[in-house]
Amino acid sequence: MMLYRFSLTALAVALAAILALALLDGPKIWIAVAGAAGAVAFIVTVWAVVKPLNAVQNGIYLLQSQDYSSRLRAVGQPDADRIARFFNRLMQALHDERLKNEERNKFLQQLIDASPMGIAICDFDGVPQSSNTAYRSFSSPELDAAIAALAEEESATLRLGSSSVFRISRLWFMDCGFRRPFILVEQLTDEIRQAERELYSRIVRTIGHETNNTLSSVMSVMETIGMMHADDRDITATLASCHGSCSALSQFVSRYAEIVKLPAPEKEPVDLNAFVEEMMPMLSRMASEKIAFTASLDPDAGVIAADRAMLERVMVNIVRNAIESIAGHGTVAVATAPGSIAVTDSGAGIDPAAAGRLFTPFFSTKPSGHGLGLMLVSEILHSHNATFSLRTDDTTSLTTFTINF
Repeated sequence: MMLYRFSLTALAVALAAILALALLDGPKIWIAVAGAAGAVAFIVTVWAVVKPLNAVQNGIYLLQSQDYSSRLRAVGQPDADRIARFFNRLMQALHDERLKNEERNKFLQQLIDASPMGIAICDFDGVPQSSNTAYRSFSSPELDAAIAALAEEESATLRLGSSSVFRISRLWFMDCGFRRPFILVEQLTDEIRQAERELYSRIVRTIGHETNNTLSSVMSVMETIGMMHADDRDITATLASCHGSCSALSQFVSRYAEIVKLPAPEKEPVDLNAFVEEMMPMLSRMASEKIAFTASLDPDAGVIAADRAMLERVMVNIVRNAIESIAGHGTVAVATAPGSIAVTDSGAGIDPAAAGRLFTPFFSTKPSGHGLGLMLVSEILHSHNATFSLRTDDTTSLTTFTINF
């Protein structure tokens, strides 16, 4: 039993004895003894109650201030010391739990920061609040818009105009008893591009093998027939026309095969400004008189490591596409920046429905296109480990192909 119960009992008995002796007019000596006993009982009661109360108050203060590293000291009062031991055990448990949570949270944060997958933690309204480096590097207006359109627990695969492919997901976890959303962004560009390249290569090899074998036989027969009827002009002209068509078809198939057999780049130092200046005469002659062709060179553009011949093919394809997108009068501008080249045109722009299919095999926005130009550009730039994008600015309506080496 706690000490304060004995002291309270003794105090009650002493007070009752004093009251009884006073009513019965008992001896003063007994009244004095009862009073002294009551005083002692009161002092003991105060000591028995105040010390534990102080211990409780100190423990509550430490809990409120979340100071789990401090401890209550023993004061020599049994009840107070028992309360102190209880609070100390509680403080130790809270301290261990906090330390464990901090270690886990730090480890989790390090995993999130080092993850190649983009991760963004949202507030309870679904708005991204914090994110890792990967998520911030992936962020773009198109990607942000696609993420905002995601429903809860929904995933989608998105292909952007930069030839990048992402899988985006909106999920949730429990926080303070409420469902808190978070977003995952996984880049699938390399995997998708490798799968597309393998499929493209298999299709082109099959078509090329069958077509060339057939055309070789047909052309050989036509040459034989031509020699047999060399004096017949009608037959000779017809055979020549057919031979030319077969030859054109063979060259057409070979153009696809060129991308499959694209050699590894032989890199050398290339001054971006000097490179653009050397190509300007040829590029400008590709445009009609209705198109204003300009160049803007940044003095700090610098030198990159690239295969000059491959880079020339890239520029020719990009500029040709820019010129062909302009109906009538317009502008094409080539600009350099530190480690970067950009080609901007005032053409029709990129159709949002087609933006996600750019740089994919056999896709073209032109009625007579075959999907070779941008695919060749994509393969060459990927072989240079360059990043690139093709976007139309909603404000200016200008379309820009940007390459960052």
